[in-house]
Amino acid sequence: MTQHVEKAAIFNKPAYPASEAAYILNLPPATVKAWSFGQTRRDDGRVSFKAVIRAADTRKKLLSFANLCELHVLAVTRRVHRVSLPKVRDSVEYLRSELGVDRPLIDRQFKTNGIDLFVEHASKLLNVSRQGQEALRGEFELALARIERDNQGNPIKLFPYSRTSDRAATQPKSVVIDPRLSFGRPVLTHSAVPTEVIYDRFQAGDSLEDMALDYNVDEKEIEEALRFEQRRAA
Repeated sequence: MTQHVEKAAIFNKPAYPASEAAYILNLPPATVKAWSFGQTRRDDGRVSFKAVIRAADTRKKLLSFANLCELHVLAVTRRVHRVSLPKVRDSVEYLRSELGVDRPLIDRQFKTNGIDLFVEHASKLLNVSRQGQEALRGEFELALARIERDNQGNPIKLFPYSRTSDRAATQPKSVVIDPRLSFGRPVLTHSAVPTEVIYDRFQAGDSLEDMALDYNVDEKEIEEALRFEQRRAA
């Protein structure tokens, strides 16, 4: 029991500033901050709207691995329909009520019947076509496929997108976020080498071939790590 609690704590530990979560998930920093911590009006300090997810540490403005997975799934709504935050929050709160869970977007029920509930509710708010609904449902399924779970259904690994232009269905899983590896920072899936190290070596003049030999991976894995890191450099 103690071991299970300690394991769960790793995945819920506050560890990521919003800016780092934005880089990992390829989302605008302002979007991550709004979804995670809400927004206030600059003139009077009043809350404009509440956060969509429940951040691990709202005082220090830090997110957990579980929060990263939630944001990863939420990003689908931006990618397909660019849904406004109030409408997303309304749909997530509807899911919380219907499924009776704290984190509906990453709960195991979301994959079975939660997607349909979300799409149905969001569609009423968005007035999207049936084709648009199918696109949203498909993107949710692809996003969930990039989250690896343990036997209890809890998220333990996230494979973020490394490419900005390719369709989600064709994206490789060369980079992984695993709180048990490198303090939860992006690493190569098959060798656990931090992508930042690969980028630094490339900047220093090391070739893809040399790094692939050093880490015993295919050159394509090195390429994906560089694609992932070059987003941050940009």
